[in-house]
Amino acid sequence: MNVKHSSFAIIADEQTWKECSVELRAYQQVLEKESLPTFVVYDKWKNPEAVKKVILSLYKKHKLEGVVLVGDIPVPMIRKAQHLTSAFKMDEDIDWHESSVPSDRFYDDFHLEFDFVKKDSLHPSCFYYELGVHSPQLIRCDIYSGRIKPIANGVNKYEQIRNYLQKVVKAHRQNNCLDQFFSYTGHGSYSNSLTAWVPEAYNLREQMPGVFDKEGRARFMRYCFTPYPKNDIINMIKRSDLDLAIFHEHGLPDRQYFSDIPETSSLEEHIKQIKASRRKYVRNWTSNRNLLEKEYQKATTIYGFDSTWYGGYDNPDIILQDSLEDVRMGLSLPEVTEVSPNVRMVIFDACYNGDFREDDYIAARYIFSAGECVTTFANSVNVLQDKQANELLGLLGLGARIGQWAQLTNILESHITGDPTVRFTSFDSTVDASVLCQRPYVEAEMLSLLQSPYADIQNLALHRLYENDYEDISALLRRTFETSSLAMVRYTCFSLLEKLNDSNFQEILIPALNDSYEFIRRSAVRRMISVGKNEYLPHLVKAYIEDRHAARVVFNIALGLNVFDEEPLKEAIENVLNNSYIRNKDDVRRQLMKAYASRYASDEAILERKAKEKMRLLYVSSLRNYPIHGSVGTYLKLLQEPSESDEFKLSLLRSLAWYKYSYKRPEIMRVCNELRRNKRLLDTIRQEAERTYYRLKNN
Repeated sequence: MNVKHSSFAIIADEQTWKECSVELRAYQQVLEKESLPTFVVYDKWKNPEAVKKVILSLYKKHKLEGVVLVGDIPVPMIRKAQHLTSAFKMDEDIDWHESSVPSDRFYDDFHLEFDFVKKDSLHPSCFYYELGVHSPQLIRCDIYSGRIKPIANGVNKYEQIRNYLQKVVKAHRQNNCLDQFFSYTGHGSYSNSLTAWVPEAYNLREQMPGVFDKEGRARFMRYCFTPYPKNDIINMIKRSDLDLAIFHEHGLPDRQYFSDIPETSSLEEHIKQIKASRRKYVRNWTSNRNLLEKEYQKATTIYGFDSTWYGGYDNPDIILQDSLEDVRMGLSLPEVTEVSPNVRMVIFDACYNGDFREDDYIAARYIFSAGECVTTFANSVNVLQDKQANELLGLLGLGARIGQWAQLTNILESHITGDPTVRFTSFDSTVDASVLCQRPYVEAEMLSLLQSPYADIQNLALHRLYENDYEDISALLRRTFETSSLAMVRYTCFSLLEKLNDSNFQEILIPALNDSYEFIRRSAVRRMISVGKNEYLPHLVKAYIEDRHAARVVFNIALGLNVFDEEPLKEAIENVLNNSYIRNKDDVRRQLMKAYASRYASDEAILERKAKEKMRLLYVSSLRNYPIHGSVGTYLKLLQEPSESDEFKLSLLRSLAWYKYSYKRPEIMRVCNELRRNKRLLDTIRQEAERTYYRLKNN
């Protein structure tokens, strides 16, 4: 096969090839008509390494740009890599199946190194791997990937694949611009903050200028527009002309959560909702009579609830009524099949909707429905709310393949379910982002693209300069962040500087805290907390006062103040209050110091050893989210204290590995380097010290 620029591979299991060869060949042919040479490889795959070996060979010989995994392809379950996720943190000593991350970064990021641990005896398609101790600690995908994995929906799995591939071939033959868009924000997303929600519409217009001004249409909906928005959402995703939908919501493998109990405005409605919630709780307690009696007593003593507030919890008619009320708040697996979404692509900015270790899950239900949905982008575990779900969307509007877009935005848990090669027709006939993504890197060309009128073409250039180690990348990113009028360009500069983690990154956090784009301000707060320099405190206190209506910004400030030092915080509070024109200064002072108070409990438990071992371990674990910087010196002494348990030391080393942005990072690395070389220590301690050392070194 003659490959000029790049190629693509369809990886299937042998039985899927036998059952679906006609459809797989048709899929291959339609891609080749799009000038994407495509290989079909099938086998009885014994393990993920066998699959990866084939992918690597094609990449080296034929400039592979992406793959799709069709049928029964082994699932890598990744461990000791939670720092590569956005939010997932679970004790890996418990259930391995639940505490590991199903991730195809095993297949599409060749820089990452993995050590095989074992095959799952109960789930034969799952294989456990640990991220290698000396592996790079950042995701930089070499290719893109997608999965077409049949589900347990009552239909023969090969029939599912055949029907789906027929739908995909049809989609490839259509000339369709991304000009019909829908975004839904569910209850609890972004702390229900309007300030966090509003910029999405502005950003979309910045990313795809002119597209939604006339014939194009973008719709934005929130959970509070109607008491039960479910039917409105269904009507949207059933639209035959809808190109892309984004759901900012909570989720599980089997459920999309659209809304919560509606707000009430009368005493009668208040009572009705309280009774419904009490009945729900009692149903959870009935299996434990002692707990039930305890909760009854507590509710009576504290809230004044007698048994009438729980009445009917075991009545079949009332149980049915309550369950129907719950159904109105979300979408379940059978309902997705019934709805048959026509929206071509869906992004699930939600937890677990893309959990492909399961036999059935939401993202797959969308593509295997009878509707026109062909591709989804979803997460296999829980995901952070404070992340950018709309990053580089302009590339999709300008003709990039969905996989090319995902390759630049991937985290450990994010995955394409369906065909990754689908693309929309560019809204500008002179720009083809799919060609720009696959074209060999030329530094001068990338620098020239920084003058593009399109924000995400500029962002693509910045990404490629970063990936190819452009010599002046840090200064370029800082300069662009400080001068660009485009919010999404400034965000890209911020996120790439974060990966560089250098002095320019630490210094731009202060101006970032005053950016006009709420998400950049919110991100600056989180990273100030991660860096931990006390010089950030006056700026954080000022933002707490002046940015009060940005609920997510204020929320993050309050949660993170405890990582800084007490006296600099008090000084910052007084200096800012003395120069502020607010009347309730005492209230603000009290709020801020109350937010800081959790530091006292943490210090008392970890440093003074006044808590039980179980509680100490809990506080140590919390350092992964909120790294207390000023106590690092004492933490390091505890690692060398003979009276401390091995379990405590292991837990502390694991938490210190999350200090990758901390100004104390060199100090942690120095001590871990000493510990890993100390042959008098237990092997487990030395190994964990080595893992922490390289986690911090290789970031």
